[in-house]
Amino acid sequence: MFIPTPISKRQFIKLTASATLSATLVAGVNNFALAASVLTGGVRVETGPAFGSAWRLVMANTADALFARKKIETVVQRIDKLMSPFRKDSELAQFNFANNANTNPNMAISKETASVLRMALDIARASDGAFDPTSAPMGRRFGFGSTYISATRPAGHYRDLNLNGNQLQTARRGLSLDLCAIAKGHALDEIVRGLDGADFLLELGGEIAAGGHHPSGRPWRMGIERPGAKKLQRAIEWDGRALATSGNGAEGYSFVGRRYGHVVDPRTARTVENEVAQVSVLAPTGQLADGLATAALVLGPARARNMLAAFDGSALFIMRDGDKLREVDVLSFSQGYGA
Repeated sequence: MFIPTPISKRQFIKLTASATLSATLVAGVNNFALAASVLTGGVRVETGPAFGSAWRLVMANTADALFARKKIETVVQRIDKLMSPFRKDSELAQFNFANNANTNPNMAISKETASVLRMALDIARASDGAFDPTSAPMGRRFGFGSTYISATRPAGHYRDLNLNGNQLQTARRGLSLDLCAIAKGHALDEIVRGLDGADFLLELGGEIAAGGHHPSGRPWRMGIERPGAKKLQRAIEWDGRALATSGNGAEGYSFVGRRYGHVVDPRTARTVENEVAQVSVLAPTGQLADGLATAALVLGPARARNMLAAFDGSALFIMRDGDKLREVDVLSFSQGYGA
């Protein structure tokens, strides 16, 4: 699952010295999967692989760095073993394999996976299907996602899943489950809980959370990168919420004059085609921010408003307007942050 692509020390220090992490991984870092440790600017920066991407941790107390690294690695390994569709032995993959062979699988899953799936189904209902954890075969038809999920499998519908406690059942044979659009946010929350009491800023594959304060005493700052550019759109101060950003440009391809992004609209079974270049979501948890950002990218600003309000979220949309970009603030995302 992890594809190591090293970057130079100069690139890495340039990206981390300011201790302001970008909500969308800066070019060159999205494939950075080698463990590293750098002491710069009075803080310690730890990095490592996670879910085909990377995590980066900035810590004020360098003595806690080793403990923090072990905590992050333990959480990443556990959740990868439970929820990764990219490995045959994951709990999620076992359900997918069983459902491909049986007409009516009834499988007991872990409480942790059940909790993440329950939140995914809540977001699916609130977004009227713009977010759907059963839609992976749609993405496979365009070349995205795990090869363990066939493009010929039925895409299904989130209502085809029945979750009773930790018993997962579906009457639709061949239905597959993919939690990639929310499991990373759950991992972020688990790491944050494990680092309770520490001063840190953590990015996990584009999702960001923090604890305590910057060594200077000020709040931690989180950055939102401008789509298609190696500079910040804006920096915001951490206010206790998690930040997630979803875009549809970096992971994609062009074919016969058309651009295919990696995000699929489950309602149309086609890749998303709207004016949203990128959306950043602030929410009470990383799990919520992660799932809501994906759904908001599909819905756009107007239709995402009610969904975001239902989960106490807010969003900053970066919209394409011809050759220019413009911001659309939904539910006071930018309040107090300035331009």
